[in-house]
Amino acid sequence: MQHLLKGLSFSILFCLFNDICFSQASIYPRDYFRDPLDIPIQLVSNFGELRPNHFHMGLDIRTQGRENLPVHAAAEGYISRIKIEKGGFGNAIYINHPNGYTTLYAHLNSFYPELYNYIKTKEYKEQKWEQDFELPANMFPIKKGQFIALSGSTGASGGPHLHFEIRDTKTGNNLNPLLFGLNVPDNKPPVIKALYWYDRRYSTYIYSGKQISFIKKNNVYTVTTKVVKINSPLVSFGISTEDLSNSSGFNLGVYKAELYMDDSLMNAFTLNNFSYTDTRYVNACIDYSKLMKEKKYVQYFAILPGNKMNIFTPTSTNGVIILSDTLQHSISIKVKDAAGNATSINFFIQLNKAFGTDPYPSNAQPLLPNQENFVKGNSVRVSFTKNAFYDVVPFVLNENINANKNNASAFVALHNYTVPVHDSFTVQLKTTLAANDPSRKKVVMQLISGTSKQVKNGDWNGDWMSAKFNKLGFVQLLVDNVVPTITPVGWKNGAILSAAKRLVLKCKDDLGEIDSFRAELDGQWLMFAKRTGDNFIYTFDEHCSKGSHTLKVTVTDVAGNITTTTYTFKR
Repeated sequence: MQHLLKGLSFSILFCLFNDICFSQASIYPRDYFRDPLDIPIQLVSNFGELRPNHFHMGLDIRTQGRENLPVHAAAEGYISRIKIEKGGFGNAIYINHPNGYTTLYAHLNSFYPELYNYIKTKEYKEQKWEQDFELPANMFPIKKGQFIALSGSTGASGGPHLHFEIRDTKTGNNLNPLLFGLNVPDNKPPVIKALYWYDRRYSTYIYSGKQISFIKKNNVYTVTTKVVKINSPLVSFGISTEDLSNSSGFNLGVYKAELYMDDSLMNAFTLNNFSYTDTRYVNACIDYSKLMKEKKYVQYFAILPGNKMNIFTPTSTNGVIILSDTLQHSISIKVKDAAGNATSINFFIQLNKAFGTDPYPSNAQPLLPNQENFVKGNSVRVSFTKNAFYDVVPFVLNENINANKNNASAFVALHNYTVPVHDSFTVQLKTTLAANDPSRKKVVMQLISGTSKQVKNGDWNGDWMSAKFNKLGFVQLLVDNVVPTITPVGWKNGAILSAAKRLVLKCKDDLGEIDSFRAELDGQWLMFAKRTGDNFIYTFDEHCSKGSHTLKVTVTDVAGNITTTTYTFKR
């Protein structure tokens, strides 16, 4: 029971004395930025919408199901940064504006001609397709409304759209674009989908949320029981909610929510003015376990001990309600969107003294937030940073016999995938291979976390290999002797491609993503871009003239296995 009191006292002290700063909302210019497209704004996603491991940091604007719509600068300024990557933003432009803001335009298909030629020359000079570089103010000045790019669906995009952001240039923080007066009609209030209360005596990773039933009639939400009975003296709340827009059928994220007890503010959050550095704290702002198990987002009305994000209004208990009597107490929850539309639900709670029993697993090791934690077994060592956990984790370690035919270690369960980790932690696994076994050169470490798999080429120290991950799950060492594969898509060796617009190669590995890709046309580096899935794409240009050509492609996986294939074709 001592470890329970330790975790409990830590959580309560944090809730009582945490002094996370709350940034007051600023007054933003409402007529400075224009729409980045020439069509009415229809939102697919808005700022602050909940996503896996991050808040959505801008607006996703529909492009009528099409690509290659002209994208225009929202205001005058200069192009300050270009980013080109296989995931994430895909092709992106950053523009700095003289009023202290930066706008970003992402998932672009291509850039306007002068910029396109500059980037392409740089890529071929460095023999590198992916780019991330800054530009001086005098190189590419931009006027308001100037054509800068064509929209697309590059990077981590589920379909054609434009991702648009507004940032504070000095701090780099992302701001809610809907506060800047963009023309997005909205008179629809948010909707409440579900409501939960949480027992906060031990940890949010022990007790599941208890759902509170309600009905909606004539846009009024009413709890189905006269009084919600609470069987814990420490309680917090969570809400599943979405916003609606006049011009879009998509469900969006809310802007602000407040929780009151007996007319006193207990907690509130406002989704505006935070950075990509902090956006992973979304996992501390939601019921992460419910997301992993049920694919449902529930936002907390409380600050977990390890949550350092500044979206909350600090109060004396930061959302953890202390029920010191058995009287009825009024609860009021208000949810708002950026246009000022609001929805509320009101009900009463009452402490039920029939408290639950101690649910702490007997074989668990308590890992505390805001301090370094270490876990050790016969074949595994794990070290977590002080920022790793948001609440007390009843960590359970299991080491099992590995049934994989290519195994090189035990099969180790690091607790389970339903508990989030904020940053990278170090895992060391002891190999079962002899010191002189040549297979050690092809050993990789694999993490299985729910449905996702990651493979790392770790570092050896004697019989131990170490690697870094940022999710919990199963880890193991595997011998990887399987070379990656290269398969032409839509063409074959020796083909005549005079009418083709591009070359596509599917490059796959049996354990994970390809580690490196290189193509040479007639001995010269040729720029392929990775667009979707395992496909690498070259679009025919001046680097491939008419006539016969030889294409040499070399692909390497994480373990260092190499496949080299040579093709011939004629243009």
